[in-house]
Amino acid sequence: MAKERAHFFSAAEQELLMEGYGEFQNLIKTPGNTSKSAKARREGWQKVAEKLNAATTGPTRNWEQVKVKYKNILQNATRKKAEQKKTGGGPAPPRHTLAEELALGLNVNRPNIQGIPGSSSSLDPQPGSSSSSTFITDLRKIGLSVFGTEESSSEYCSGS
Repeated sequence: MAKERAHFFSAAEQELLMEGYGEFQNLIKTPGNTSKSAKARREGWQKVAEKLNAATTGPTRNWEQVKVKYKNILQNATRKKAEQKKTGGGPAPPRHTLAEELALGLNVNRPNIQGIPGSSSSLDPQPGSSSSSTFITDLRKIGLSVFGTEESSSEYCSGS
């Protein structure tokens, strides 16, 4: 028995999906790889699907279909954005749909990678934590220079 193809999302459904994503993105973007964080993300997608299904008379969508459609919208928007940056002749690239514009707007300054939960960053040291800048400061206290100055570098290079 073959799996039946899902119905296409209308433009209005795509816009509702993006609005729902914006409303519940705090759940959907829950960091971590624990079962608790995965459950929170799934609940976020379920809420988006419920909102979408309540507002439309079309086919009922489950959270997995909604999640895949969101990822497809974002992927298409990113692809079109990259096409627009290319130079050269030829026809102009296709314009973004409203849903794609919303997807790009909701993901502005989104990090491509995330840090390890519970860890600290050397860019944002916490009081009482060890960081590389603290280590460098300690080396300077005992008279060692990690980076040196231009004068010490030139002396070292000239051999004087």
